[in-house]
Amino acid sequence: MSRKIAYGGILLAINSILLLLVNVIPINTLFLLGLASLPIAIVIMEWGPKAGVIFYIGSVLLSFMLMANKSQWILYIFTFGIYGLVKYIIEQDRSFIQEYIIKLICANILIVITYFILKPFVYIPVNIITIAIFEVAFIIYDFVYSRFIDYYNDKLRKLVNK
Repeated sequence: MSRKIAYGGILLAINSILLLLVNVIPINTLFLLGLASLPIAIVIMEWGPKAGVIFYIGSVLLSFMLMANKSQWILYIFTFGIYGLVKYIIEQDRSFIQEYIIKLICANILIVITYFILKPFVYIPVNIITIAIFEVAFIIYDFVYSRFIDYYNDKLRKLVNK
């Protein structure tokens, strides 16, 4: 039991360091937010979705204190941070096409919510090009996320559980 708690703590520390780096390296914000979303997938794979929710809540609380730019924090909590849980729920006994349609719908709902929360504070240009870039970027993000899950299951899990 203590090994699980320690491993979860290390994953939360990695998540926090990546989110802290958003303050230091502002050029790679989206990349770092994407990387910070990966530990939740590990938590879900190791201990299930309930542990994933607890990890997400811990990540949200810690990141609020660590991230100087609260707009980036809102972006993290409504998109990248919660995506591991969303992905887990959607990828339950559905066809590949159904999964992607539901994921795209969810991603668009989450980004619209984020947009309306941030709109009073940050100018975000919205046009057909921005929307198309978001859709393509999301598909790439989901693909990379899935490859990370596969890599963790095939290679990293064996190293961690020795």
